[in-house]
Amino acid sequence: MTFPLVTAIIPTYNRKEYLENAIQSVANQSYSNIEILVIDDGSYSNYAQSICDKFSNCYYLYKENGGLSSARNYGINLSKGEYIAFLDDDDFWESSKIEKQVKVLLENSSIDCVHSSAAVVDESGIPTGDLIGAAQNKIHKRSGYVFWNALGTWVVKSPTPLIRKKVFQPDLLFDESIKVGEDVDFYQRMFYRHKVLYINEPLAFYREYNSSKRLSVHLEKYIGIEKKMYLNFKMMGIKNPIVLYRVGRRLLCSAMRTWNRVHNQNPMQLSFIDFYFRPVFCLNSFF
Repeated sequence: MTFPLVTAIIPTYNRKEYLENAIQSVANQSYSNIEILVIDDGSYSNYAQSICDKFSNCYYLYKENGGLSSARNYGINLSKGEYIAFLDDDDFWESSKIEKQVKVLLENSSIDCVHSSAAVVDESGIPTGDLIGAAQNKIHKRSGYVFWNALGTWVVKSPTPLIRKKVFQPDLLFDESIKVGEDVDFYQRMFYRHKVLYINEPLAFYREYNSSKRLSVHLEKYIGIEKKMYLNFKMMGIKNPIVLYRVGRRLLCSAMRTWNRVHNQNPMQLSFIDFYFRPVFCLNSFF
């Protein structure tokens, strides 16, 4: 039996504390046919190179700083694997993750992405007991053609997916102009074209800690991403006015939720006419 090559892409930028742990979790996978690409996105020092040198299947690649989307796209372009997985440099994987996900893709030709829940760990990598994933009554909504139940509501958690390389097309890559929330934009657009399957067990570990280096803690920087997402959907060739209207409505709801979480003392309110008849106008005018 032929075991397809998997490419694990690990971007890093001025954060060496957890990188070796992330790489080690890939090297420790029960599935062995993996190449590890560590993309140094213009760090001030080349700390990542000496760490990569400790692993035989790990390749250090340096590029000028361009942000997380740029680093992931750079890795995709240089990858040799049939399947692509992403891992942030402060997260890590459960040892059977890739083996279980490759099995799904080999057995289900209509599925192009496998994702899962993730266990939350603290700064030291110790599980907190929290899980990030689907509630028990919504597990069934995380598999199949999930676009409409996911849009503006949820995306796959960053360290969990394994994706067929054929998914990545010129109009379906990470948007390099989006510096925070690029995964939200990419996975929602991926859901429009591709079916996914959800494994209801934590196959990755997501590290939560207080640090200004973690872009995910800057909620205010997510404001306005929905406007760019709408344009990206149109750039994918979506022309049906009913579909675009529904997409605009969903994204407007998402934009308002983010705004109101950040500005809870001054929540945004729209008129019935604006909300139901002019969602795209509101999206472009207020965010």
